[in-house]
Amino acid sequence: MARPLRIEYPGAFYHVISRGNARQKIFVSDLDKEKFLSYLETGVDRFCYKVHAYCLLDNHYHLLMETAAPNLSKILQRLNSAYATYFSRKRNQTGHLLQGRPKVLLIDKDAYALELSRYIHLNPVRAGIVRRPEQYRWSSYVYYMKRVPVPAYLETSFLLGQFDKKETAARDEMRNFVEAGRKGKLPDPFKDERGGAILGSEAFIHMVRAKFLMGRKKDRELPGLRGLKSTDLWSVRGLVEESLKNNPKLAKKAAIYLCRKYSERTLGELGEFFEGLSVSAVNQVVRRLDGLRLQDRALDQKIKSVESAIRKLCNV
Repeated sequence: MARPLRIEYPGAFYHVISRGNARQKIFVSDLDKEKFLSYLETGVDRFCYKVHAYCLLDNHYHLLMETAAPNLSKILQRLNSAYATYFSRKRNQTGHLLQGRPKVLLIDKDAYALELSRYIHLNPVRAGIVRRPEQYRWSSYVYYMKRVPVPAYLETSFLLGQFDKKETAARDEMRNFVEAGRKGKLPDPFKDERGGAILGSEAFIHMVRAKFLMGRKKDRELPGLRGLKSTDLWSVRGLVEESLKNNPKLAKKAAIYLCRKYSERTLGELGEFFEGLSVSAVNQVVRRLDGLRLQDRALDQKIKSVESAIRKLCNV
């Protein structure tokens, strides 16, 4: 079986998971976790990356990170190699500490970064280690919730900025967002994963392919990488509103949802197009409608009918 394609380019966002070989512990003590974070920090100057969220558990770790250059493989090789060497020497062990290559997903940051950050920060809660995510010392959540010095490798402004321009309001909204996931059923953030390598809409995949994969060998590891026209927002909006004219409230939400799905516009651009909505408001509409489609079969059929018309419009 071919290994998933590793897609690297400047400004790329990734979700990274690295696990212990044969499910063994990779962090035995707090000192181990501190050492790993020190390696994460010392790599910033050399490789120019940002970590937007992280969580260290006993037998694996999660990173939500952004690279300034196409060098993710070098970053992870250096990080994991340095830490594995430290761990083995400290305990006089031989053999592999980590399980092969880390699992890496290239992600559409505007659509999936918030969901993935919540998923990462709730890991200790799902594992039964703590009741609330802010009680866990070894994740980035504490830096989002409290006014404490932020490590050099951690960037908090992007995720907070998805909620509100004002820091205090953004922290409150982020807390509410994470709490909603803790108390309710957490949506599967990986449901749109493609070929074990990418998490994004058809439009995002099209952009990645057009800009960064053209000229490479046939990428059979990425099913679904197909052409998609740069969709005219007014055409999609008009089509949706006509199809759902008996329910204007749903029509607007569906228009936002489908413009996001079938165009290459950012959340900010869509917010401006839909009468100045905030990034967080657009993202909230998209997430809620995704959830409602799973619960309401009639609604799902209506959306599918409109989607069929949009695909014809876009020649997809």
